[in-house]
Amino acid sequence: MIFGNKRCEIEIICQILSLAKEPRKKTHLMYKTNMSYTLFMKYFHFLLKKNLIRKHISNPEKGVYYCLTKKGEKLLESFNNVLDQLK
Repeated sequence: MIFGNKRCEIEIICQILSLAKEPRKKTHLMYKTNMSYTLFMKYFHFLLKKNLIRKHISNPEKGVYYCLTKKGEKLLESFNNVLDQLK
């Protein structure tokens, strides 16, 4: 949070990408980001569409997990560098 209490879009995207470094269920990502379902799904679909996160199914019985793609890793690293410079 650069200018106050509210997160900017980039900070929200960074948080979702950071959480997705390890495979996680969609619900877990939503709870950890402390967002409403509607708002979370807006960001989630955007990240899927841009190929920044992907489905990760290691055990079909446990359900669908999502994780970071290589493209997502690179973007997260770039975002973190920029945010570090602004702090």
